[in-house]
Amino acid sequence: MHKFIVTHRDSELTLLHFIANKLSLSNKKAKQLLDDRLVFVNRKRVWIASYQLKPGDSIEVLSGKTRQPEKKTYDILFNDDCYVIVSKPPGIVTNGQNSIERDLRTQFNRDRIQAVHRLDKDTSGALIFAKNENAFEEMKKVFKKHDIQKIYRVIVTGKICEPAFTINSPVGGQTAVTHITLLKKGKNTSYLEVATETGRRHQIRIHLASIGHPVIGETEYARKEIENILHREAKRQMLHAHRISFVHPYTKKEISVTAPISHDFIQCLRLLFP
Repeated sequence: MHKFIVTHRDSELTLLHFIANKLSLSNKKAKQLLDDRLVFVNRKRVWIASYQLKPGDSIEVLSGKTRQPEKKTYDILFNDDCYVIVSKPPGIVTNGQNSIERDLRTQFNRDRIQAVHRLDKDTSGALIFAKNENAFEEMKKVFKKHDIQKIYRVIVTGKICEPAFTINSPVGGQTAVTHITLLKKGKNTSYLEVATETGRRHQIRIHLASIGHPVIGETEYARKEIENILHREAKRQMLHAHRISFVHPYTKKEISVTAPISHDFIQCLRLLFP
């Protein structure tokens, strides 16, 4: 039997989507559990897929045809009672179906683990998860106040000559500031360290493409570059969340973690900067 308590965040879901989310099932398989009368809300059998949940509801799902998600483990960079920071590999989404968030719920046997922020599917690096709703809300305040430092490593097309500069231009109509430091220059590529003051969606990718230096592997913001052999050969965008630093909301201690650069990123560096 699986048991869950509905949080304020979960109460936005229907019973069908709640079950699918918690058990890593397709909507079809979750509906089958309801049809088989295997779901109880506050100890009462409920089989209506659109049943609207309320905070504090107790959900029980009998074993039946449920399937435990495949167990995956990740490199842990930091772990305490409130947060876990992992080194996200490329090729997996942050949350939703088949996500690192769901895998961590299985790895830690805690169904309330949730991502505080996101990395794109093909971006690797440090990613913070909260272990309960209060911890989630407290860390969200840290992000909202920009009291967090995020450092990325990026490989871009084109030779950048300036040792350091800042891009300050809106993304999605909102202020976006990106600080860039040149680490290495190749024949027609550059290796950069990037720090963001703001956390707009795709901010780094958009800013770098806007100055004519798209991230290698970029396909969304560098359409004219797709014919470039570097973009064709790269299996994903060469963007890595290298380091993240902040003051812990509860202990008030400085936390700083560094995510090891992934193998494919290192291979690209060796190829372009021998």
